[in-house]
Amino acid sequence: MKQIVLVCMLLASFVAAGQVKVVSDNTEGATRAAAELRRFLAMNGNDRHLAGTIHVGDTPLLRARYAPQVERLKDDGFLICGDGREVCLYGLGERGTLYAVYALLERLGYRLYTPDALVVPGHAGLALPNSELVENPAFAYRETLYYYPNHSELYANWHRLHNRADLHRQWGMFVHTFQHLIPESRYYDAHPEWFSMREGRRDRDGQLCLSNGEMLEELCRRLADTMSRRPEATIWSVSNNDNYNACQCAPCLRLDSLYGGPTGTLLHFINQVAARFPDKTISTLAYQYTRNAPNNQIVPIKPAPNVNIMLCPIESGREASIATSPREASFRKDMVDWGRLTDNIFIWDYVVQFRNFWNPFPNLHVLQPNLQFFRNNGVRLMFEQATGQDNITSWMDIRCYMLAKLMWNPDVDMDSVMDDFFRGYYGPAAPMVRRIIDTMTAALTASGRTLNIYGYPVDGADGYLSPQRMLRYDLAMQSAYSVAADSAIRERLRYFELALDFATVELMATGKMKGTPEQLTARLRRMTADLNRFGVAQMMEMGISPDEYQRQMLHFVEKQQGSLKPKRLIYKDEPSAPYNTASLIDRRAGIMDYRTDWVGFWGDTLKAVLTLGSAPVEVQSVSMDFFFYPLSWIFLPQRVAMDVSDDGRQWRRVGEWHPENPEILATPDIKTFRAEVKGTARYIRVVADPLPEIPAWHRAAGQKAWIFTDEIVVK
Repeated sequence: MKQIVLVCMLLASFVAAGQVKVVSDNTEGATRAAAELRRFLAMNGNDRHLAGTIHVGDTPLLRARYAPQVERLKDDGFLICGDGREVCLYGLGERGTLYAVYALLERLGYRLYTPDALVVPGHAGLALPNSELVENPAFAYRETLYYYPNHSELYANWHRLHNRADLHRQWGMFVHTFQHLIPESRYYDAHPEWFSMREGRRDRDGQLCLSNGEMLEELCRRLADTMSRRPEATIWSVSNNDNYNACQCAPCLRLDSLYGGPTGTLLHFINQVAARFPDKTISTLAYQYTRNAPNNQIVPIKPAPNVNIMLCPIESGREASIATSPREASFRKDMVDWGRLTDNIFIWDYVVQFRNFWNPFPNLHVLQPNLQFFRNNGVRLMFEQATGQDNITSWMDIRCYMLAKLMWNPDVDMDSVMDDFFRGYYGPAAPMVRRIIDTMTAALTASGRTLNIYGYPVDGADGYLSPQRMLRYDLAMQSAYSVAADSAIRERLRYFELALDFATVELMATGKMKGTPEQLTARLRRMTADLNRFGVAQMMEMGISPDEYQRQMLHFVEKQQGSLKPKRLIYKDEPSAPYNTASLIDRRAGIMDYRTDWVGFWGDTLKAVLTLGSAPVEVQSVSMDFFFYPLSWIFLPQRVAMDVSDDGRQWRRVGEWHPENPEILATPDIKTFRAEVKGTARYIRVVADPLPEIPAWHRAAGQKAWIFTDEIVVK
């Protein structure tokens, strides 16, 4: 009787579409997968050119013929097994069978390069497979934090990626959670002793005092309360904030000495939290000052069984493989050391340039060896941080595609995958685009320079972004456009070219590449228009929009035009090294990179006198820009003053400001101070007083503050 019921249920889901037939079990997952298969096979009438039957899910044929293959599956792995006439598709977990459907479609010639770049094959050669394929993922969790998998369910499922929605179903809290569990705004005033001590004072914006028992009790109480509202979440992050300010009070230093450093002290604390919640996984960060595993302990310590270690190679360069680069020896040691202590490791890797989302970032060649290294060291959970779930950024199409393939199988033939992508996505223009990427990669390797995730185009100006190579890239793009008649392909080429536009604008602005102000402005305006047309929201991690970037660049161009050239500048106190090589009177303005063409003063007053010539001249205005970026301890001056004089003895005050420094940590800005003179002057005196110390809200409270300026503009 049970067999008759099962047969009836299968017949109910039986669909004959031309010659190919699709049957499934009656579970929700298999029914959904079968419907998706029918939808795609119907495209271009391909269902009428395939012969045979496809069995989707846990069907009788699967159990009768392929039970041993089913036993080999793990995680969300899948199988595609058939004899050319009847094929079984099956997978584990919520989506394994759906993954089998998309894998079969790829074997038939379908491709989904991006959410809006679907390739449907023609009829020729369509046939069901006569083979047995069993695939298991290298990593049980596979997320790349990009736009596509978070805005297209089809893309995420086709490429077997997890996304933010998946993560939030499983995780109750996610990284840098000390600040949420014990918020400074709620607890600091009443319990400053719960926060990290640095140089004799308790930091508001630091870490927690991990030796404080009262703080531990309150943190666990708040964590339990939060868990009660999310009982389905199984992983909870209890982890250090995003700074280096570990507590240096005497009890914490004693724990450091017992447990092998700040990492051991963190583990001692986290293990106590984990003991309170044995049915949950407590995740913490091996990041920056806690990246290394505890060593030279007097008291041995390792993560408790329900503690997850999230290991982060944020310091690593992206120009060479972590597995082989001499620069990465320390991280390799950390990876091995943590592997000796636990098999519950989550890798948080970084695959883009966060400081400049649109800078060409030729790291494609290291994605495979890095993922192989992680897999070989027992990592099972893999998170590739890209440019965020809502940001459209350079090389996102190819890099996201490659990461998806590699996180499933790090040993895939990557050259074949790339060739397939370029041919299918760029058509006849594929060789030109591939040549640009290959040339950049070779030049980067030959230069011996580090590819930094917080770098700038100027870093590659003597290597992969040299003026000569930039010219070659532009010529290659011209060739690509010349063979691309299809409008969709031309749009993809323009999207790719925008990274070259960004690098060109930055290199012209920093003087590393020749170009007139008119050429810079024209390329800037065209780039900005197309960035907006493509829906780009942010140019960098700190959130500057294309329009704001254009405004800053146009200000940069305007600042250098029509200004007087002073004869001499004398400082009362010289600028601070290493930011003392630029000039304030060379007509070289700075862009949003304080390392280039900016002059810095660390805790000292900027006081300088300019001599305009041998006699007074007509002056309309004097202006100065100051950089603001508290994340690097750079603040606006507390006072800016400008005076003019005809003889160097009698001075006239033309402007004075007392700017506010907002409590904004990681968003850079440039503030202009302009004084109207409208008279004669031979000498100009400028004074900028720094803050007496970094304010109390900042993680470096009490330290000396930097001030940065780039040019004294006289018009």
